[in-house]
Amino acid sequence: MNTVQIDTGRLSEIGYDSCVASCGNFMVLDHTVMESHCNIEGLVVLPLKQAFDAYPHVREKLFFNVVPRDSSDTTLQAAEKEPVGYYIFVEPGVRIEEPLQAAFLFGETGSRQFIHNIIELGEGAELNVVNGCTTATHDRSGTHVGITETYLGKNAHLGYTMIHNWGHAMEVFPVGAVSVGEGARYISNYVGMTEVRKIATNPIAHVASGGSARFYSVIFSKGDSYFDTGARVILKGKDASGEIISRVVSEGGTVISRQLLSGEHAGTFGHMECSGLLLNENGVIHSIPELRGAHPDINLAHEAAVGKISREELSYLMTRGLNEEQARALIIRGFLDIKIEGLPEKVQSFMDEIISRSIEGSI
Repeated sequence: MNTVQIDTGRLSEIGYDSCVASCGNFMVLDHTVMESHCNIEGLVVLPLKQAFDAYPHVREKLFFNVVPRDSSDTTLQAAEKEPVGYYIFVEPGVRIEEPLQAAFLFGETGSRQFIHNIIELGEGAELNVVNGCTTATHDRSGTHVGITETYLGKNAHLGYTMIHNWGHAMEVFPVGAVSVGEGARYISNYVGMTEVRKIATNPIAHVASGGSARFYSVIFSKGDSYFDTGARVILKGKDASGEIISRVVSEGGTVISRQLLSGEHAGTFGHMECSGLLLNENGVIHSIPELRGAHPDINLAHEAAVGKISREELSYLMTRGLNEEQARALIIRGFLDIKIEGLPEKVQSFMDEIISRSIEGSI
């Protein structure tokens, strides 16, 4: 039995709150599933090991499929471990308004945590997942590897929000891949607002005809943090679309933003944008946008900018009665404000709250 004491405040900081209405809950501490339940007909939430027995196709067709076992040293190591994580399935035509809450906690200092999740949505199904990762207490150190394989049926919709609240001594390697079916929509939101030793992630979405994949990330780099993040969208079908938008604020450390859009068929459309705000001379922001066109009838574009807070903006706000600290916080909050079409109000509100709280604790 796991005897690690959990700081409940850290759970609420990643969106895992028993007082918030949800369609289901799933929580892992180190290598143990602590909670797994759902209360909506047409929704399945199970530990992955149980899903292997209850739904044989999960192991045979979904497990290490869209993420190949040999795609990296990290995935090879994970494939040797007993899988710990969730299987989420939404039956065809079932549309769920309340978000599903999931939490992954790291408690054993110096250890390596391997998580493997699989999400499957049937045709026309709809779901939103708020997935949070944190340490049981701030001072934990170690390595977290999280693999998430996602499969969206025709005209399905998934909103997937990942909130990271790691400690300064953690190294984190999320691995994600999504199969977006014909006419399906996938929205990914990533929020990283706390200091961390290293995060390296570059999820990929394969988008079928008429489907769309959108990746949004908000990062506030502090101390000696190292973020190597981004996304890849492969537009494999006719009229598929993709969007990658990144907002980065740095008061220290390094942030690398890698973005790839690839158009392979007629009518594909894609846009990427990386905007960075440097608060001082202690940070580095490195944007690496990449476009790949393999058909003459496509439209792919990118834009990137890195700069500082404008003295004119500060002065204007200060003439309106704000002190410099308040003015800086307001500018940063506005810079990080991304309103996402199709994101439920509850999830958007929580993202806004996390961002505001992090800014107030830093400025």
